[in-house]
Amino acid sequence: MQEPLARIDVPIPAPVLHEAAEWLLRFREGELDARERAAWQRWLSSNDLHRRAWQRAERLTGLLDDVPGAVGSAPLQQARRTRQGRRAALAAIMGMMVGAPLARLAWQREPWQHLVADNSTGIGERRALRLADGSELQLNTDTRIALTFNEQLRQVQLLRGEVLLQEATDDRVPARPLLLQLRNAHLSALGARFAVRMWDDHARVAVEQGAVRIQLGDGGDVTQLVSAGQQAVFNATGISAVTALQRNSLAWVQGVLHAEAMPLGELLSELARYRSGVVRCDPEIAGLLVSGVFQLDDTDTVLALLQAGFPLRVRYRSRLWVMVDPA
Repeated sequence: MQEPLARIDVPIPAPVLHEAAEWLLRFREGELDARERAAWQRWLSSNDLHRRAWQRAERLTGLLDDVPGAVGSAPLQQARRTRQGRRAALAAIMGMMVGAPLARLAWQREPWQHLVADNSTGIGERRALRLADGSELQLNTDTRIALTFNEQLRQVQLLRGEVLLQEATDDRVPARPLLLQLRNAHLSALGARFAVRMWDDHARVAVEQGAVRIQLGDGGDVTQLVSAGQQAVFNATGISAVTALQRNSLAWVQGVLHAEAMPLGELLSELARYRSGVVRCDPEIAGLLVSGVFQLDDTDTVLALLQAGFPLRVRYRSRLWVMVDPA
């Protein structure tokens, strides 16, 4: 008697997706031994739902292989170094398996960063960390990092956002380098206290103490030394001329934004980093110059102060949609 066709419209239960996600992570860790492969084969063949879940996992593997190199097997291993990291990885993979047709879009937008991040901040949140070597790291709003500390290397990978790193003297002999890794460059700290901010297509390093060496690509020849009191902007193809460190550029550590004759549109763009939703500025007043010191932990008060002190009107379409128009 012919076996009936499986009902493809039957939803795959969450526990089965969880099992498939577990097997996917184990396969991406490395080669399974004969006993593990036999266990996987028994699981796979025991139920049609298992086969369907694994088909989704295989499709997801193809998507994982399409994302940037930083999201390959090694970062997934970083995400699993702690129990919390493994739970986060499983939850993210399960979510993508549930919405498999949207998986590629999801990876393009940013959720892969949740898989590999060891620490992160939400919008409007700042966090201070002490690293394993005693270095101090401060994360600004909406920031994600991954950490690699081993016998040869001290590395902070900035996945998005902005950080301030205070290097500690390494107690190993020989001393391990301290690197801050970005998508297309790595920065070597030389007794430094420095901040790095990432945008979509470029980044900026601002050095308060010591020095930082920028090196583009993977062992490329394009390098630049940035010393205390200096800053530089760079992308995948080049490094700008070194300029003087912008005054109060690190004030976010104290939760304040210093504006000195800053165009209103630029100020509102900065303010929007610290609140959920959208802040829109009418082009007619975007060039209005604003000076002041504003508390980043209360953006609604900042908007009220702007309305009280300048010829503009703040309108809330909702809590998450703010329009700033001429008065």
